[in-house]
Amino acid sequence: MEKLEFIEDKSTGIEIVSMEHVKISYPRHTHTGHYVFGIVTEGTVSIGVGEERFECRAGEYFTVAPDTVHSIDAVSEDYSMITTCLPVDGDISGELAIIKKEIIGNPELEISIAQMSEKVNISSYHMIRKFASENGLTPHKFQMQCRVRKAQELLKKGYKVIDVAQMVGFCDQSHLDRVFKKQVGISPEQFINSAIISNAEG
Repeated sequence: MEKLEFIEDKSTGIEIVSMEHVKISYPRHTHTGHYVFGIVTEGTVSIGVGEERFECRAGEYFTVAPDTVHSIDAVSEDYSMITTCLPVDGDISGELAIIKKEIIGNPELEISIAQMSEKVNISSYHMIRKFASENGLTPHKFQMQCRVRKAQELLKKGYKVIDVAQMVGFCDQSHLDRVFKKQVGISPEQFINSAIISNAEG
């Protein structure tokens, strides 16, 4: 039986995702300000990190550095895995840091490619290529990722899905549902039921 749990310790910022007998594939994405450590407990997955790809089987682990683009695909019929996201301190760097910071801080805002390009005084074409080179994702995909991450935080605080969709910049709830499920593997409603928040001090 498929089971997902999203566990967060508010006192440390450590996040754990426990997946049992899932078939979920995760598209290319990054974790800003987090190291990721994952261990496969059953089945086999294919891990793409940067331009490299390898298989990870039961008992094997993988690590991903902050801001490194990666993806996960099921190889076996289903798999079980535990991933831990460990927060790290660090300044956002790179020539386009101003754009990245703005997207992370306010992912709900509609910022056009032209506006982004104007901020850094380069053409739209070169800005998109440079951003993807520095961050592994285009500005649009990075913004969608940040919107989903903000949606997760708001859902954990008890906001309704329909309100969260508007708060994070999606045109409606169905748009949030589609993007959320693609990135997280489950719907916002399922995420609410799967989220476990710990306030333990340690």
